[in-house]
Amino acid sequence: MAIDRDSWQVPAMPKPRSGKDADESAGSRRKVTGALGGSLLFDQPQHAQLKADILAFVAPGPPLAIEVGFDHGITLLANARTFPDWRWLGVEIRRKHVEAVRDNAPDNCLPLRLDARTLFSALLPDACVDRVDILFPTPVLKGHHMLVTDGFVADLRRVLKPGGVVFWMTDVQGLHNWMTTCFSGWDERKTPPRAPDLSRRERVCRRDGLPVWSACLSPKMQPNLL
Repeated sequence: MAIDRDSWQVPAMPKPRSGKDADESAGSRRKVTGALGGSLLFDQPQHAQLKADILAFVAPGPPLAIEVGFDHGITLLANARTFPDWRWLGVEIRRKHVEAVRDNAPDNCLPLRLDARTLFSALLPDACVDRVDILFPTPVLKGHHMLVTDGFVADLRRVLKPGGVVFWMTDVQGLHNWMTTCFSGWDERKTPPRAPDLSRRERVCRRDGLPVWSACLSPKMQPNLL
């Protein structure tokens, strides 16, 4: 179903199952349903090796960037090749896209078929990520499909290192406004370096002269009370 990007509005959000479903103030881990098993995915023995592989990839080492919803992987692969001193982890739901990117990924790039909400809520250790890119996310029509929510922002705050950033681009003004609201209180940062290769959606926007909104933000540093 085609979505009118000009008139898109935030869908009604489902009510949390309990008051502790997303404890943003404590930065605690939360349970999410999501796709492909949600946060219960890594409780299943058949995914033990996948869990181990991901944790090994994100273990302390070179800077770590994550691209959420990498589509055909144009920017993910370009960034991995342009910045070989970084590790690039990408998550995407569509199997064919993941398999195609995996066949062309350099050693510093790990493409995963996974719901980003599961990765951030259930698996990533605290303070392990330097950068998260959310590039042209697809606007959704149902609240339970929304990626960026208060709970997701709390997950990002938990996994980002001090000074880590979230960078997004979108051609949907309503989505940009919503994300800006969700990240209220975060500090603005300079746009991070990018490879020159454009994603398919970004090419469409340039070709058709469509406006694009972007932001690069970092959690506000808490004062040292010691």
